[in-house]
Amino acid sequence: MIIWIASYPKSGNTWVRALIAHYFFSKDKKFYFEILKNIPNFNVSDFISEKTPLKSNDDVIKNWLPTQNFINKKFKRNLFFKTHNACIKKNGNEFTNEKVSAGCIYVVRDPRNVVTSYKNFENQTYKDVAKNMIDTKGYLSSNESTFKKFGIKGIEIISSWAENYNSWVHNKYNIPVCLIKYENLCIDPFREFKKIFEFLKKINKEEKTQIDKERLKNTIEETSFENLKNLEKKVGFLEKQNRKVDFFNQGKENNWKEILPRKISSEIEKKFSKEMLELGYL
Repeated sequence: MIIWIASYPKSGNTWVRALIAHYFFSKDKKFYFEILKNIPNFNVSDFISEKTPLKSNDDVIKNWLPTQNFINKKFKRNLFFKTHNACIKKNGNEFTNEKVSAGCIYVVRDPRNVVTSYKNFENQTYKDVAKNMIDTKGYLSSNESTFKKFGIKGIEIISSWAENYNSWVHNKYNIPVCLIKYENLCIDPFREFKKIFEFLKKINKEEKTQIDKERLKNTIEETSFENLKNLEKKVGFLEKQNRKVDFFNQGKENNWKEILPRKISSEIEKKFSKEMLELGYL
């Protein structure tokens, strides 16, 4: 079955992927971006033959579940996939359900800091980013492989920040969820990774498996923001795509209290007050 690493964009998904991929899949102590290929982005087009072409984004949506069923039949073990897609139903089609999903590690970040991070990454205004975060019709275009293979952009339906969070953390399918707050990961990555480890141990039914503290220590050092930022400068990072701004850009310097206009933060607090109170952001 599939284990999702899900989040709204710019919430720490790549960092969590790096931690998990390095701890479970690395063969030496050094971290390389290649290791992230063990946790690819879920992309329908990667599993569809050119003989049954995708002609529109409606076709992408119709193939969400059939693709996941195909993956689970082909691979006889639990697999990790990254996604920014909300756990929703669109045009009668479920993104996923409990029959194909073993669990979800959901990464959440204070939406006021998501705005500041997204603004720099996409080179947009605070106003435009905030508007997108509130839009329940929000979506991302898939990676270039879909366009090269089928001539369509492909989409991930991210919805609004609040619906993305609620659709996974309070999902109606009883898919088990491990909630990771980006801020807690910054403060104590050891504790948060142990939380992830215990969650994976439970859904994989591996009661006797114990965490390797030395391996975890190395993983946390190798996947620190500073190391990832330096590695990107040295070798580049494909997930940056054609953007001018580095993927690993501000890190802890991205503090909404110092840089976000009060009008924007107030709007976000008003729109997302329920979720922000629930998460302790207000």
